[in-house]
Amino acid sequence: MKNVKKIAAFIAALTLAVAGYANLDDITTVSGKSDRSIADTVATGEMKVTFLDVGQGDCTIVQTEGHNMLIDAGNNDQGESVVSYLLKNGIDTLDYLILTHPDADHIGGADDVLENIDVQMVLMPDVTNDTITYLEVVDDIKEFNIQIVYPRVGEIFTLGDAEFTVLCPDEELVDQSDLNSSSVGIKLNHGINSFVMCGDAEEKSEETMAKHFGSELECDVLKCGHHGSSTATSDEFLKATDPTWAVISCGVDNQYGHPHWETIEKLENDDVQIYRTDQMGTIIAISDGENINWKTGN
Repeated sequence: MKNVKKIAAFIAALTLAVAGYANLDDITTVSGKSDRSIADTVATGEMKVTFLDVGQGDCTIVQTEGHNMLIDAGNNDQGESVVSYLLKNGIDTLDYLILTHPDADHIGGADDVLENIDVQMVLMPDVTNDTITYLEVVDDIKEFNIQIVYPRVGEIFTLGDAEFTVLCPDEELVDQSDLNSSSVGIKLNHGINSFVMCGDAEEKSEETMAKHFGSELECDVLKCGHHGSSTATSDEFLKATDPTWAVISCGVDNQYGHPHWETIEKLENDDVQIYRTDQMGTIIAISDGENINWKTGN
């Protein structure tokens, strides 16, 4: 199956080339299913995963069987664009809003989302930030009385005919002084297709995931941690995930030099097809449960 998907990645690349986050004690908490091994799901339709171009930030939209999830919402100046994209694509309700960690480039647009989209549940790590951006998001969560989950490793949540398993943060890595290591990460399964997406989780968190899950981390699509920084996509994690495709969300000519050449070199040496929002804009993966097709744009 891996070899078939490697060929599909090459074909997809040719096609594309031609086509051109305070105190939350008073907010209700809930839990997902109990811990069990990661398994394939039974796909009954298509799942669309959109890696939205929000410049130097993160925003991923998952749609399947009328159910929707948003992972991060870009920076403050991207909120209106994120909401516009959601509504344009018929999304006025989110089953889940995952705010991977409270850095502005991940939660900055979340207040606009919360104020314009019906959000059923927020998943986020149990850490805070002292920024106005973070406080605005928290105020909206409280105002709209939205359920919040501090997810635990191994918890499983259902989204239509897909499901996702929480990969991180490990309880021992949830640290107020290290927001990146506190990032929420998931493995999203749709049929035999899978996506691993872990916010800004870096090598320390990746090592813990590799020890906990081992070969169960293997996936088709890896969204590289921390915008392709050399502090993530470690050798051990890349070996465990063994992706066919990698997606990197970053801004054109960003001040951090993301993605770093070390990450690109690792992926290329491992024969991974790379898709970058700074080069291609919005990137869309469509899964039918067995195959994944790629396109750019709306």
